[in-house]
Amino acid sequence: MRYSWRMGFLCTQLSWTSVVWAVLLCASMPAAAREPAEPPLLSPAFTEAIAHGVADGAYASVAVGVIDGKRSNTFYFGRRGDAQSKPADDASLFELGAVTEVFTGILLAQAAVEGKLRLADPVEKFLPERFPFADARLGKITLAQLASQHSVLPGQPANLFPDDLDDPYAGYAGEDLLALLAFQRGAGEAAEAAYSYSILDAGLLGHLLGRVYRTAYAQALTDKVLVPLDLRHVSFADDPDLLSGHAHGAIVPHWHYGVLAGAAGLRASLPDMLAFLQHNLTPENSPLRAALLLARQPRAAGPADQIGFGWNVREKIDGATTWPLVWRASRTAGFASFIGFRTDRQRAIVLLGNSSEDVAALGIAWLGDDAPPSVAHAANATADNRLDEYPGLYQIAAGSEAVVRVAANALSLQLPGEFPRRLRPADKDVFITDSSAFGVTFMRGIGAVNGLVLHAGGTNVSATRLSTRAPRLARAPITIPTATRVAAAGDYRLDDANWLRIAPSAQGLTLQWTQGERRSIFAYAADRFTDAEGTLDLRLVRGADGRVAKLRLELAGTTREAMPLR
Repeated sequence: MRYSWRMGFLCTQLSWTSVVWAVLLCASMPAAAREPAEPPLLSPAFTEAIAHGVADGAYASVAVGVIDGKRSNTFYFGRRGDAQSKPADDASLFELGAVTEVFTGILLAQAAVEGKLRLADPVEKFLPERFPFADARLGKITLAQLASQHSVLPGQPANLFPDDLDDPYAGYAGEDLLALLAFQRGAGEAAEAAYSYSILDAGLLGHLLGRVYRTAYAQALTDKVLVPLDLRHVSFADDPDLLSGHAHGAIVPHWHYGVLAGAAGLRASLPDMLAFLQHNLTPENSPLRAALLLARQPRAAGPADQIGFGWNVREKIDGATTWPLVWRASRTAGFASFIGFRTDRQRAIVLLGNSSEDVAALGIAWLGDDAPPSVAHAANATADNRLDEYPGLYQIAAGSEAVVRVAANALSLQLPGEFPRRLRPADKDVFITDSSAFGVTFMRGIGAVNGLVLHAGGTNVSATRLSTRAPRLARAPITIPTATRVAAAGDYRLDDANWLRIAPSAQGLTLQWTQGERRSIFAYAADRFTDAEGTLDLRLVRGADGRVAKLRLELAGTTREAMPLR
């Protein structure tokens, strides 16, 4: 068959016609038939919410890592410090705070998997034989109760007498923890304990796990959990890449936890925390599969969720089915963190911030496909507060008065029967205690402070200013015998949650209360002591043998007694 130009032209025409028809056909296909674009891992709404928080000063730097199926990514918002500093990056380290308890829980689970212990083992099994518990029921608390916050230990160690109030747990040592167990009372029935958060629970658990592995807790955690999971940038070290922490716009010191490191203290990078969550999403690929699964099993009821070993487990309803949202969040003096995952959709999120503004609500919302919450404007700790405007006597109620003082360029508040609480500025006319659990807002009349509002436990109580001076009796110091100083020195129980420590000093004696400052006291009469600001009046009450039988204290108009711990 002869090929002609006419046939060639016809074939060419047919080819171009086919192409045109194909293009038209594709253009006319419904949109649903096209391959849909994948949604962003972090929606514009979440990006905007976090960026808004940075712009308003609520956040300093926020690192976000997300996993959605086979996709993952990291995002960094804000800057390390001032406006000229660089943003955080993959090498930046953040304090994890109580998220450390999740790792302690996994170490406990791994020890159980290895047969080193049983979850129902009591505390006393891992302490020296015949340990002298003041309350024998403390020795019966189980490891599982410690890991799930059901131990009935007090929320804070009563013998926490910090050298530095800005890093209160740093010097708390093993002998302090054992002394607390030896003298602590009021444990209740451990078997019937309800949920009550205590830093002592995971702190004591970590200490005991160190004893199980015959090494320090930090080394046991590294060997048994961090190295097997290849988490190379998770540790307790103050690495140069550790960011500065912020609270209310001011830089605050890093916290260290001494023997209570099982409860808090880890520092971590965002990529390592994202890798950690991937291990939890796909434990079948992890060398710690059994421990990861065991640690997140719900063990007991919490205030809103079920509690695992460091994890919170929240049941979410999705149509006719339910699925567990596994998460943990924390805030320290200058950092906030959140980790969480859901296996039904293979999704996980990490949020790490180097400011004390909470990030948990953002994490919970992302995992639950909810809209991000709004972020409040940050308070300003550097607001122009003249401390000399606030001191005086304030009447809370009939016969109940509070005293506000200024000493050493710091403000304090003393309530009846209590020692002074140090107040830190949070905003204009707003102050908070070191733990942020107690706050004071000063109220103004025409140009002057005329009252205050106390904020504690979700309640607000107002008080009227009665005078601009704190009441104080002038006392002249006298010289006392060395034997008196020796007799007074020691630890005393004010109540089960609050102890006192009196110690000799070059000037005479010092007195310190649980989580309080160390204050010099001087004698003004035989067996009678006070301090320079007049916050207390202390009397030594002696027994027939001449030994100190108890202390009698006058604290802002209220008398209390403390018994020696012997």
